[in-house]
Amino acid sequence: MVKHDDDSRYNTDVEMNSFIIDDENYVSSSEGRASYEFNRNGPDLNPDVSNLRKNILHSSRDNNNDNDNDEQFSDFEEEDPLTFQYFEDLYKGNTFKSRFAHARYVTSKFLIRFWKGPKIPYDSPYQFKNSYLRKLDEFPYYVNSRYPSWKRLIILFIYLFVWFNAIYYNLKPFLTTDATFTKEEKPEEKTRIINLSCREARSVWKGKNSICGLNAESCKPFDDREVIFRCPALCDRESWTYSSLTVGDQDVKYRGYFIGGGKYETQNDESGNQEGDDILSYPYRADSYPCGAAIHAGVISAMYGGCIKLRFTGHQNEFPSKKSYYSSIEDSIEFGSFFPSSFQFVKIPDTCTNCYDPRFSIVIINFLFGLPLIYFNYNSTIAYWISCIVGFWTIILTFDPPIIVNVQDPESLPTLVSLGFRRFLPFCFIAYTIWHLCVKRTLIYPNSSICKTFVWYPLFWIGLLNNVTFDRLPVDRLTFEDIVTQPGAITATIGIISTIVVCACIQAYKVWLAGKFQRYLFIYSIFIFGLIILGNLPGLNLRVHHYILALILIPGTATKGFSAMLFQGVLLGLLVNGISRWGLAAIEETSRSLRRADPTGEIKPPVFVGFNETTNELSWRNVDKSNPRIMDGITLAPSDKLSGFSLLINDVERYNGYNTTIDIQRLIDENKELTDEVYSAIKSNDSNKNTTNLYLRLARANVGHKSESRSDYTKAAILTWPPRPQNVDGEQDGATGGSQVETFKFPKPGVTK
Repeated sequence: MVKHDDDSRYNTDVEMNSFIIDDENYVSSSEGRASYEFNRNGPDLNPDVSNLRKNILHSSRDNNNDNDNDEQFSDFEEEDPLTFQYFEDLYKGNTFKSRFAHARYVTSKFLIRFWKGPKIPYDSPYQFKNSYLRKLDEFPYYVNSRYPSWKRLIILFIYLFVWFNAIYYNLKPFLTTDATFTKEEKPEEKTRIINLSCREARSVWKGKNSICGLNAESCKPFDDREVIFRCPALCDRESWTYSSLTVGDQDVKYRGYFIGGGKYETQNDESGNQEGDDILSYPYRADSYPCGAAIHAGVISAMYGGCIKLRFTGHQNEFPSKKSYYSSIEDSIEFGSFFPSSFQFVKIPDTCTNCYDPRFSIVIINFLFGLPLIYFNYNSTIAYWISCIVGFWTIILTFDPPIIVNVQDPESLPTLVSLGFRRFLPFCFIAYTIWHLCVKRTLIYPNSSICKTFVWYPLFWIGLLNNVTFDRLPVDRLTFEDIVTQPGAITATIGIISTIVVCACIQAYKVWLAGKFQRYLFIYSIFIFGLIILGNLPGLNLRVHHYILALILIPGTATKGFSAMLFQGVLLGLLVNGISRWGLAAIEETSRSLRRADPTGEIKPPVFVGFNETTNELSWRNVDKSNPRIMDGITLAPSDKLSGFSLLINDVERYNGYNTTIDIQRLIDENKELTDEVYSAIKSNDSNKNTTNLYLRLARANVGHKSESRSDYTKAAILTWPPRPQNVDGEQDGATGGSQVETFKFPKPGVTK
């Protein structure tokens, strides 16, 4: 071996067999050890290597040793042409070719090794280095080996009996007993409290647009009444609207639906007494979701729900936006005009019972009771099934029930339980399948009891409680339209995809170490190919629900390492949550089902022509005179022909008829309630313009029937009323030099529902 001390050169001792796959058949280690020198002009062959190369290529093969070398080299040339070419270019001094050949060689060697996997597959459970942790990890195996199986079964049954009773006595009153309040003057009389869901407002305001009828007659009385409701927990997010709702000229979506209101700030009168001692909030518009509004005003907690008392306060001139009592809740929606009905929250002086939602208490009990079971059940079969079953019914009955139980309805709870059993049988089949295909390898002995207990199990519950974990991300559904529409959804989606990719790469490496890479690459290629086909079916939209995403990814976690427990716990929790809460929802859905209650665009509404300031006449024209037979997939009855028009003023239907021109002044004067509302709003205008805004929306409608058939509505046109405002002296603003106001603003393009 020759070494050079020149600073411009450096030496690297290498083994010849580092370049040769079958090195033991090619050259012995004593002959193959060489030193290669590389300089700026390219690699030069060390004299020892040069002599060896020349002996192999140019010897006369006079002795047996030379013949053996030649035969070995010929075999090597046939088996590994890339390495042969590398040495050939290296010997000839071709710098570029030698470097290119070396790059090809290294790349091909890496790909071949990557494809074949490690020579010795490795898939072992996580091992702790600390001796105390190792003893703690082995303790369940020691306990199980010490006690016979029949004793362990007796202990298990006793433990499950105690667990069941702890849940039963905490959950039964909430599902089977009425919430009641008792008046102090009549303690023997108990009055039932009405149950509400987070998005329910029908007990207060029947619905949007024309559902309350002409002049909202079906939603009266607007004031002088009080009612008490019970709200469930988690209405801070469950009171969001996921379909567009129109408030004046705003389209409200992906936020809580509560208009105006806010926590009431007590004030002292001249004598020092507090005004409105029982008032808890400012007025909310009557179509707001009461439970969401109660959390916004700080009347109840989002974690436990509670009972609320509403006092109806009649029409209000405006509903300014107010900050929430809780920092995690957005501000209320602003509406700068009048509305015929409103409510505010007041204190409940009476005694209420059974008001609070126990769902978080139930989750804590289930989680804590499950910890010892996971830790001591060393083969994990029983622990797996109990965790899945308990998680399934926790979602169904309490934490995120598909139906809010109304105790006053005797069919309500049986309906919920029936729905649960309808989903339970297919869930058991899926749980059995993934246990044998994936989960069993991760949890079965030998494994780490500590990792199961403090990694897999907590992450299982994090995935299971999806409605308070991942559902809080600003991503409604993984569809293109929702991602583009929802604020923050693009960033959140990029983050979700990036996280999945990183986790998939980590777990793919573990699968490769276990020698299963080729098998799983084939499986996931089929998955991807199938999703591509499903995504291109005509008339359908690919909808990857979170339970489907979990089903796709769980097979890749069938290893024993720490990462498998990390990812598998979350995915299994998402699977249980998805099936229990939503059932086996279709992976392919129609555009109509994805649209929810958003406008269809199938039937075009009329268009505004303009407003005549001289005659106070508002006119429009019909752009689509055809009578549809089907609307939203439902065949219309002959009496439901859309032959007339519906005009909304401030989101309440004020005109239903055949005319295409109406006198706004006459429409107001003929309705005493509307007259009072309009002129009260004009007088209260703080801008000194003596006007108020009227938000006008128009749709095709059936006339003279109680049917609610309507086409889509236009977006809101804004009419400043009165068009020739008067100042305090009764003179027109123009006569006194007042500023001119744009009387009529045409609506923006688009439709509303």
